[in-house]
Amino acid sequence: MTEFKTIKEILKEESRSKGLNVQKLSELTGIAPRYIKALMENDISQMPPSPYVKGYLENISKILEIDFEPLWQEYKKESELKTSGAKDTLPLNRYAPKSFNKKTLFITILVLVVLVILLPKISSFIGKPSIEITSPPSDQFHTSQDTFILEGKIDNPQDKLSINSGEVVVNSDGTFKQSVVLSEPGCRNDYDFTVKRFLGSSVTVRRTICYDFYSTNNNSSSSTGIPGGIPAPTSTVPISSSSNIINY
Repeated sequence: MTEFKTIKEILKEESRSKGLNVQKLSELTGIAPRYIKALMENDISQMPPSPYVKGYLENISKILEIDFEPLWQEYKKESELKTSGAKDTLPLNRYAPKSFNKKTLFITILVLVVLVILLPKISSFIGKPSIEITSPPSDQFHTSQDTFILEGKIDNPQDKLSINSGEVVVNSDGTFKQSVVLSEPGCRNDYDFTVKRFLGSSVTVRRTICYDFYSTNNNSSSSTGIPGGIPAPTSTVPISSSSNIINY
């Protein structure tokens, strides 16, 4: 290109020599037909901001096999391109990656740290508790003693433990011990161990202690000779003395 021509003249001549119309040139460059038509008609008022136009002219120059720089300089000359102003800046691209937000990252990390710290503690407030009863060791246990020690352990010392609706003190390691008096002979001493978690469910386990009251008393009776343990009275036979006999 040895002489300067207008944008309109350059684009029309080169397009014609390549056999390209507005529509075909639009398909090859990816530029909207209305912008190509505006360039060919020298209608600068219909063009987008200058950074877009520069990119359009670069694509067009590649397809038409012409030098880009003279084309761009001619456009600036004809449009009296301003180097400042709102129209000379690229609009926001909604598809472009978002800028890195340090504040958002800090909040995200903070939330994760809090979750890691609180997660083990959350399980102590929700979920299903558990209890292990070591004394009595079975669902139904026999004893001849009128007092008995209830013992066991719960998995979370913060859970509430009650035996027959009476609250029981739990040690820091989850163990507990409660002394009870067996007032009912036979298998009529039922004890319900109930563990309740603060925001979770509750678990109840029943143990029955059979108080062998009669066995205890029988053992006591056999040692004394009669029921009740009262010593049997001893009988004495008076001995006659010959000195007390009077002969007539």
